[in-house]
Amino acid sequence: MKLSSNTRYAVRLLFELRGATAPLSMSALADKTGITLRAIENIQSVLRENGLTSGTIGPGGGLKLAVPLEKISLGRLVRLFDNGVELTVCCGEKSNECPNRPKCANRAAWDDISAIVQEHLDQVVLDQVYQKYFL
Repeated sequence: MKLSSNTRYAVRLLFELRGATAPLSMSALADKTGITLRAIENIQSVLRENGLTSGTIGPGGGLKLAVPLEKISLGRLVRLFDNGVELTVCCGEKSNECPNRPKCANRAAWDDISAIVQEHLDQVVLDQVYQKYFL
């Protein structure tokens, strides 16, 4: 299983915001992370819509965490940017296109395994990761 670029970038942005003493502009975040400004704008809109970041406009404005990293799990970000864990196409919306769906016994197994992985990711708190690897 690979996380999408947006999920990985969201974690990087949240880590940068966690370490910031003042709001950071999107251009400053782009400079610090190497993530394109366009990608940051797209990711930030999802994070803001879901109450994870907030922003202020004007001099001294920028982005900041709206929720401490202690309250954000990797699982939540996977849901926001990857629609949750889907280890096979059988687990997602495209499974309806599968001609074997009505008689396939594997689908239930993959759904269960995907749910187990999602549960584990829900237990990975971003602040714990930050504390372990970035301090």
